Amino acid sequence: MKKLFILTTFLPALALAQVDQTAIDRPTGPPEGTIGGGSQTGAGGKASDAGAQRPISVQLGGLSVFAGYDSKIVYRYNPQQMSPDLLDGITSGNKQEDKSGIWQNTISAGASSMPSDTDTLVITPLAGLSWTASDYLNDKLSKPLNDYATTVYSLLMIQHESGWGFRVGTSYTNVRNNNTDSEDYREFYPNLGAMKTYPIGPDTLGILDVSGGFHFTKASSSDLLYRGIHGTGNYEQLNNRDFAVSYTIRHNFHDFVISPSYRFSYKKFTEDDTANSGRWDIMHNLSLKADYALHENINLSSSYSYSRRNSSDENADDMKTYDLGFNIGINVRF
Repeated sequence: MKKLFILTTFLPALALAQVDQTAIDRPTGPPEGTIGGGSQTGAGGKASDAGAQRPISVQLGGLSVFAGYDSKIVYRYNPQQMSPDLLDGITSGNKQEDKSGIWQNTISAGASSMPSDTDTLVITPLAGLSWTASDYLNDKLSKPLNDYATTVYSLLMIQHESGWGFRVGTSYTNVRNNNTDSEDYREFYPNLGAMKTYPIGPDTLGILDVSGGFHFTKASSSDLLYRGIHGTGNYEQLNNRDFAVSYTIRHNFHDFVISPSYRFSYKKFTEDDTANSGRWDIMHNLSLKADYALHENINLSSSYSYSRRNSSDENADDMKTYDLGFNIGINVRF
């Protein structure tokens, strides 16, 4: 049961961190493992005899504080997330711009208060912030794309005795270019979601997650151009609402946790009389992750993901990309 508590604690935050992959890949929540112990998570679990599940990371005596550091190296094909036509036009004769290693370092911290219990619910408020520096190892991409992102978020988690977990939250992200110290991107994102975690076998869990929200977004024109996204840098060009559903299997295999996952997302741009008027995007993402716990607070993982975007836009905004990554996370709770 303890293992299931950990899952219900950190997976909502993980879902929050996966928003808006169809435009610009930005963190909007805590890194994996900051809340709930990362790959210490077991796959098995039973329903609580008392009804609703109480997240284990919350100390009953009052405020629970958590902090983490995460370092990740990723090999990414098509890091600009451009359509093939745009990519060919920019790289023309120099295909090394199609790919890059990316080194990301994230520092995060946050706190949750004592949960409120009812007969059927456990309600836990959570707030935090994170800072992520992204360094593109391809010299031709480092100047336009190296950046650092600051995110502040709040989240209300509601765990029901049925096994369903619900959340409502909001986040604000600001991204600045390392070279010019100019703002490339900012976003305010109110969102909500629901998650169901259930045992498939003694060593395997199934996790269904559904989420949606509204993106109030602004990005610089140069950043948009380099990534193949239409816009002139004002809010109206980029505002959109999104819906996503994902299914993940977490399987304990000796000292590893293996997690295949599929995510479907739909985005609809909402502002008329703009470059993106009437546009919708569909994103498919397949991923496979393996976690290994070196210590209670230290986690190693490797991952592979493939993403494909299909767009209604007539200017060939379809794209595909894939990542191969390795990371180490150090996360503690007080």
